[in-house]
Amino acid sequence: MDIYEAIHQRRSHRMYKPEMPPKEALDRVIDAALWAPSGVNAQAWEITVMAGKVRDDFVELVSRATKYLLPELEKAGVPEKGREFVMKFFKNLGGAPVVIAVTISKDADPGMQMANIQSGAALFQNLLLAAHAEGLGTCWMTGANYLEKEILKLLGKEDKQLLAITPIGFSAKEPPAPPRKGREVRWLGF
Repeated sequence: MDIYEAIHQRRSHRMYKPEMPPKEALDRVIDAALWAPSGVNAQAWEITVMAGKVRDDFVELVSRATKYLLPELEKAGVPEKGREFVMKFFKNLGGAPVVIAVTISKDADPGMQMANIQSGAALFQNLLLAAHAEGLGTCWMTGANYLEKEILKLLGKEDKQLLAITPIGFSAKEPPAPPRKGREVRWLGF
């Protein structure tokens, strides 16, 4: 798959088929994620891949984030139908059979902490693109961060920072491309 094609065609999936993705495909996705660049090559990230009862317990906890997320959606002007869809999605993460959580190391130095966050984001983007290349759907989710402390405790990673989570599996519905907002791009010195 061409990288530009992958970037333009990747979508955030919120409805999944119950079939488990092949372990080999998940291994390739994780391997590609781990090849992300990182500040001072610290690779200060950890990936937790969950299925079965562990996934179910994790999703039950994540579903509680809706009480924090709903007011933010209302404030952002998301229509009622859209808010209802998000609330439904959070109840079981679209039925995805696998969920991945990415955590990063905490650093007392603000510059290094920012590098850890940016490095983790690069890893997450690699993960999403690799999953797309494998025919799998994902959805970068930060709403779970409202319950960061509880999630880190469940994962046994209380000394880390939760970056984001994603369900991963075969999509049950291909979402449309969201519109892109116009943004200023400045070309200086050309």
